[in-house]
Amino acid sequence: MNFDASFLTRLKQRDPAACTYLVSSLTPVLEARLRYKLRDHSAIEDIRNETFYRVFCMVDGGRVREPEQLGSFVRGVCDRVAQESRRKAHATEPFPGAGMEPTDCQPHLDKLLVDKERSALVWREVMKLSEADRRLIVELYCQERDRREMARERGISPTGLNVRLCRALKRLRMDLLQPEPAVQPACRPRSSGARSALETHAYRPANRWATMAA
Repeated sequence: MNFDASFLTRLKQRDPAACTYLVSSLTPVLEARLRYKLRDHSAIEDIRNETFYRVFCMVDGGRVREPEQLGSFVRGVCDRVAQESRRKAHATEPFPGAGMEPTDCQPHLDKLLVDKERSALVWREVMKLSEADRRLIVELYCQERDRREMARERGISPTGLNVRLCRALKRLRMDLLQPEPAVQPACRPRSSGARSALETHAYRPANRWATMAA
C-alpha cells in the first residue's frame, strides 16, 4: 500500500486497513528513532501514541499537502512531540538542592553579641582619648572624611596626619590592652579568739619587726 491521495482519503474515512497499515508500518521507525533519544519505554510509548493521534487530526484537517511524503511528515510530528515532552520534563524537574533548606548566611547570634560588646568597648575607650585624638578617629572612621581634606583643615601634610593617626591608634590600643584592676575580695571580720595557729604564726614576724622598729 502506497502513500498517496487515495490513502489519505481512506485515513479520513477511518478505513481499518489503511489505519492499521499506517500504524504498523511506521511504529518500528518511530520507536527506533525515540530509543535513540529516550530510555524510558513508557515515555516512548506515550510519544508514539501522541504522534499518531496528531497525525490523524492533521489528516482530518487537510494539513497533509504531499501524500507521498506522509512517512517524513509523521517522523517530523514525532520529533516535535518528543521535543515538547523533554521540555515539559525539564520544567518539572526540581532544582538541585531544592529539598534542602537554604544556608543561613547571617552571622551567629553569639558572634553578633560579641561584636557588639567589642564595639561598645572600643568606643568607650575612644571617648577617653584627648579631644584631638578623638576627633581624628571619629572623622576618619565614622564620618569617612577624606584624609587630604582633614590634613588641610589642620594645616599639616597628609603624612603628618597619618603620623598623628598612628599615634592616636597606638594610644587607643594600649588602653584597650591594659588589664583591668583585679577586684580584691572582701575580708570577713575575725573574732578575737578564733585565730588559728597558722594565723598566729603569720603575725609573729610582723610583731617582731614592729618591736625592733620601736
